Amino acid sequence: MKALMYVDTRVMELQTVPDPTVSPGEVVLKVGASSICGSDLHGFLGKSAKRVPPLVMGHEFTGEVVEIGAGVDNLATGDRVTVNPILSCGHCDACLKGRMNICPNRKVIGIDRPGAFANYVAAPANACFKLPDHLDDLTGSMVESLSNAIHIFDRSLKGMLDSVAIIGAGTQGLLALQVAILVGARKTIITDMVPSRLEMAKYYGATHPVNVGSTDAVEAVMEITEGEGVDLVVEAVGHVETQSQTVDMLKVGGEAALLGLGAEAKIPLDGLAIVNKELTVRGTYAYTSPDFAKSLDLIAAGKIDVASMVVSKGLEQGAEMFETLVDRPGDLIKVALAPEG
Repeated sequence: MKALMYVDTRVMELQTVPDPTVSPGEVVLKVGASSICGSDLHGFLGKSAKRVPPLVMGHEFTGEVVEIGAGVDNLATGDRVTVNPILSCGHCDACLKGRMNICPNRKVIGIDRPGAFANYVAAPANACFKLPDHLDDLTGSMVESLSNAIHIFDRSLKGMLDSVAIIGAGTQGLLALQVAILVGARKTIITDMVPSRLEMAKYYGATHPVNVGSTDAVEAVMEITEGEGVDLVVEAVGHVETQSQTVDMLKVGGEAALLGLGAEAKIPLDGLAIVNKELTVRGTYAYTSPDFAKSLDLIAAGKIDVASMVVSKGLEQGAEMFETLVDRPGDLIKVALAPEG
């Protein structure tokens, strides 16, 4: 089969590799679509210690079951599925507390085992979620991305959120925006430097898109909230500067959720403000299985629009698309790779 192989920093090659073999408890899927994640781009740039070449990346994907391993009784050949790529152990302290996403023994498809930038991929059957007939592969490949936003708001809702600020209008920021609106936030502020992304945010319903190319982000948030600050800040960029801004944007008792990857230094935070205002600053890593299921339900019900932010490209265009997304993304927000046939 063909697979897009990460072979070195900034080097992706379309190679011929052996087809995956089916194991007990697992299935082999014919890949329908596999979206490129920001973390894949970090790997491509040599900034992800977890992604060691040679590696077939790709953890946001859909596929059709073509082979079934021994002991699998919940899937049939021809079923279309999307896959939770985080494979937790199920018996550690974190797993027993329902926090499978931070299982210290977890393995991730596309990092610890071959991913879905290929014609075929193997996956545990219990990680597969059946797609409804009306949901196409391209849309289904966005379930994993949305799960991250679902996880943030599931942990942050301590009563109704009135105001939310989102730093970064990329895929994760735009999805967090839609979830914020869905849960009832009246005031939704989103910042970015790319006008087309802010237009997209406005299309999704942001009350205050802010271009930080010409405006200070913290000053804008405080002006919009009349000096009060917001209930929740979602940092979806992963830069030290933007992470450190989160505390300054919060109202008394507010919470900052750090989602973005890529920060290469420790974050300077205002400790006095954190104490005096009783603020919460926390990391948010991935999602749980219930988050993933909720994401699929919301997309299938048409309550979250993911289709308008993702475009499909052929697997053979994969190396080019990695270069494009890193160096000259333009209006591109999300790209999924689809094998031919």
